[in-house]
Amino acid sequence: MAAICEHALNSRLTPPSSSTPVYKEECTQCFDNHDMEGGIEVCLSCFNGGCSEGPHQHAQQHSMRSGHYLTLNIRRIVKAQSSDDERPAKQTKLEICEESDESKYEYQTFVRCWGCSGAKVEDGLENIEPT
Repeated sequence: MAAICEHALNSRLTPPSSSTPVYKEECTQCFDNHDMEGGIEVCLSCFNGGCSEGPHQHAQQHSMRSGHYLTLNIRRIVKAQSSDDERPAKQTKLEICEESDESKYEYQTFVRCWGCSGAKVEDGLENIEPT
């Protein structure tokens, strides 16, 4: 059984307001994005976006400077196209449809604690209550 993260147990998180920017698609320092293998880390205190892998590790730097230990890792993965999406041999009508992100991508998320050396937080999240 995984150890419970004390940082998660003692956190008081506030949801962002409608005017608060949430940087969930790319690192605010180097512009690595959520399509990369490591995804992007979104600070659950101030909603800054930071990279977690590679030479920069801006999410970890942000955490150590600010004391904001909990982040949400967001990774976007392109879905494999199924054979059902093949076009018919002869088109009889032209249809223009906007593709949604849900049809093209799968999102993987998990909470990480930088105060616990970047460990994935699996237990203790049920105790986090928004203030």
